[in-house]
Amino acid sequence: MRKISLLLFLAFFTASEAQSPRHQKVDQQGNSTENFSARGLRLYLSANKLRFAKNEDILFNLTLVNEGPYPITLYLHENPLKNFTVIARDQKGKSFNVKEEMYYRGTSDWRDTHFTRYTGETYPMRKLILHSGEKFEKKVSLKDYVDWDTFSENLKNLDITAFFYPNPVQAQRYNIASATSLQIIYDQSREIIQEKDNSTDASTELPSVSAREIIYLMLSAEYTKNWAEYFKYISLKDIIRDYPEYSRLYTADSTEERAKALREFRKYLSGRGAHHLLKFRILGGESRENGEIAQVRVRARRDVEGFERDYMTTYYLTRRDTIWQVTGIESRLAE
Repeated sequence: MRKISLLLFLAFFTASEAQSPRHQKVDQQGNSTENFSARGLRLYLSANKLRFAKNEDILFNLTLVNEGPYPITLYLHENPLKNFTVIARDQKGKSFNVKEEMYYRGTSDWRDTHFTRYTGETYPMRKLILHSGEKFEKKVSLKDYVDWDTFSENLKNLDITAFFYPNPVQAQRYNIASATSLQIIYDQSREIIQEKDNSTDASTELPSVSAREIIYLMLSAEYTKNWAEYFKYISLKDIIRDYPEYSRLYTADSTEERAKALREFRKYLSGRGAHHLLKFRILGGESRENGEIAQVRVRARRDVEGFERDYMTTYYLTRRDTIWQVTGIESRLAE
């Protein structure tokens, strides 16, 4: 009987000790940090491309996803190296040295406005709650997480994995491994040519605006219904001749009839007619400028009484003062 009582006492004592807060790592809300993985938190690696040239930064995404049914509380440190450890191995299985410090300089370099000061002191982390199905994604550069200067000149392939530490201050040893990895091809035989400024292109004089630019500005104004900008690029008295229903009124002898025709034509062009611009593309290879005249061809889609139709339009322009002005229009259905 005494043996049974003793065993029951030991079992009760052991269970009590297991439930004691002294024997559990918990975060600021009292959640057990050992259960992050069991509760459905997953870490995934992804990249927009897997082949990089010699002079390119190797960029990829670290994505945390809550695949469990309940919210999960994480703590993001001001120094990302405290939360994420990236492991990069070459084709021989040798791994790069992991960086311990990044580009942060403590309190003198606050790059994230979400970090908050508590009671006058700087607290190094901010709380993040991921609800079921939500994710947190961070775009990173490999050179910020590993000692890139130690790579071999024979490096061709990289295998990249990662670990995430949900609470790096209170539970430093608890982490989850990435559920995916990346196989990167590092092509040292190729370099990306960086675009450089050409000092000879700089000019102290005001550059002239081309006819193509004028058409782009005019159609952009039409698309956004910015009619004040739209009408300054066209000559109503010239292009009205290309619209028979208004041209007949305008060619009448009466000055009043002409003024009325221009008013109605202006309303038609400003979107009150049957055509509404949906999108357009300027055909650069078919544009011409010759002295004081130019022509620009455009393919545009318009809504015509509820039907979408594609048009090929040629705009004829005349140089007047410092800008080009549209003085003629020819349009037909596109094939």
